Parts: sequence; C-alpha cells; structure tokens
Amino acid sequence: MHKNVFQLEIDHAYGNILLHKKTLLHLISDHPTSVVLSLNKKTLGNKRWHTEYGHPDFGLSLSYQDFKNEYLRKNTSLYGHYSFYFLKRNFFFRIGQGIAYASNPYDSEKNFKNHAFGSKFMASVLIMINYKKERLLGDLGFQVGFNTIHYSNGNTKAPNSSINVFSLNAGLNYSIGSENHQKQIKQVYPRFKEPL
Repeated sequence: MHKNVFQLEIDHAYGNILLHKKTLLHLISDHPTSVVLSLNKKTLGNKRWHTEYGHPDFGLSLSYQDFKNEYLRKNTSLYGHYSFYFLKRNFFFRIGQGIAYASNPYDSEKNFKNHAFGSKFMASVLIMINYKKERLLGDLGFQVGFNTIHYSNGNTKAPNSSINVFSLNAGLNYSIGSENHQKQIKQVYPRFKEPL
C-alpha cells in the first residue's frame, strides 16, 4: 500500500509587466507583486507514467496578483499544474493552465484605458522554474526562482491586448506524509519502441 504524500507551497513574487505592444505603456506604472499558494501531490512510481516522466508532482495553484496600476488593479487565478524535476530533483519546471478573474476589466465608460482585459474571466498560464530544497527544518523547506504569468481571453471579447508578467519569486514548502517518498518504487517497465 502506497501512502499519499502532499506538499503545500507559498511563494511571494515581484516582477515586471513585459512590454509586447507600445499601447500597453500606460498600464506599466510599477512592479506587480503576487502570492501563489500551491498544493502538490507527489507521484510515487506505482504507475507507469510516474516513472516515464521522472516522478512529477501535480496539483492546484491559487494566484493573487496586484498590478499596482489603477486601470488593471488585481487578478485572482486558479490553475491545475504539473511540476517536472531535473538536475537530481534540485530544480523543477512547473506549467499550469487555468482561469483568471480580473477585478477591473475594460468598460467603455468607467475603465476605457484597460484594453488588456476585455472580460472579467479569461484564460491564464503559469510557468515556474525554481531551485527547491525540501525538509530542511523538519518538514519545512524553501524554493526560489522565477515565474511568468500570461492573461488573455483569447479575443473572445474585445479589447484583448493581454498581459505577461515576469517575476522573481521565493517561498516556503511544507511536506505532509512519509519522509521516505524520495525512495520511490523502482519498477522496471519495458521500453516502448515503434518503427518509423
């Protein structure tokens, strides 16, 4: 029987809105900040795909971003994500897809200068690359790196210039479950080969 191993993470990020159109200049007034709360489930190797993909984590992330701009204000996002580990599991690459809620979208009378978000709800993508250490003080560890968040409604409602935010982040992680989860099940699966 394999016990579930979970991990909670909280990250604070400080960054910049990337200028991909000159018409966004008035929306870049300060450095956006964000808080990302994540819940990860560890894969233990008891399924073939765990081994094939290097024992990734999967879970949910909740992001709260303050753009420090009167026209954009704040966005809240929820993502489903996967984290893939590399360099002896010291680094991870996380990709998340989800939905974002804009607190101050475009309005022809009240907020006509926000042409980045034409609707209250839109798609969002979260990408993180972090150095990560687990269980340094008991079950507590830390991570540091950078992330990028993309917001767009896919032009389902105009205007939709979209926004990309690049940030440096640092945070803590807390492990819940067996300490020996890194000694994952070593099940050998036959290599899959398919002729061209």
